[in-house]
Amino acid sequence: MTDFQPTSPQPKRRAGRPKDMAKRNAMMDAAACLFFRHGLEGVTMEAVAREAGVSKVTVYGHFVTKEALFGSVIRRETETIRNGLNKLPDTHEAVRQSLIEVGISLVRFLLEPQVLAVERAMSAQGEQYPELLKAYFEAGPWAMQQWLQEKLERLANAGHLTLGAHTLAADQLCSMWQGMLVTEVSMGVRQSPSDEELHRQISSAVDVFLAAYGKASRDNNG
Repeated sequence: MTDFQPTSPQPKRRAGRPKDMAKRNAMMDAAACLFFRHGLEGVTMEAVAREAGVSKVTVYGHFVTKEALFGSVIRRETETIRNGLNKLPDTHEAVRQSLIEVGISLVRFLLEPQVLAVERAMSAQGEQYPELLKAYFEAGPWAMQQWLQEKLERLANAGHLTLGAHTLAADQLCSMWQGMLVTEVSMGVRQSPSDEELHRQISSAVDVFLAAYGKASRDNNG
């Protein structure tokens, strides 16, 4: 009888884990969709179960409370934001063109529906969940500003820019890139810009920035 012991219980355990993970991901996908559409107060665990195609018992088996589920969703989405920042283009030889490419990539990223949804959720629930709000800022806005600050410092060290307060310069450039655009799209008062519109806004912001911080002796704007 002992000959059968190695083959019987082990396959069942291995088969169960991917299935559980798939259910957990399905529940988090469903919860994200509902939370971002209706807000935390407008969603029940029963609704998440229906959306995910699982039982309410299964939802509670993975997430003890609705708040715990919300926290897991926000942490997953902030990690996605962090990974998105890692894909932004780095320094190129031509300073002006490099900053335009970074600005376009960054604003396009900020305009992605999921990123806007997380920002709206944090605006509505951040005061109630300060630890999640801090995690969001560390993965999103603060990480973005730090990344840009380090890029500008590299350009300054290479002799392309003259910077005083690095953090202020990064904040100014990022603010000019976004303008009212991200807020307007987030609030639904305008559509996402066309490639031409976005390029015009970003390149104009870069020109203003270089007029203030660019080396006087730079050649051909970069």
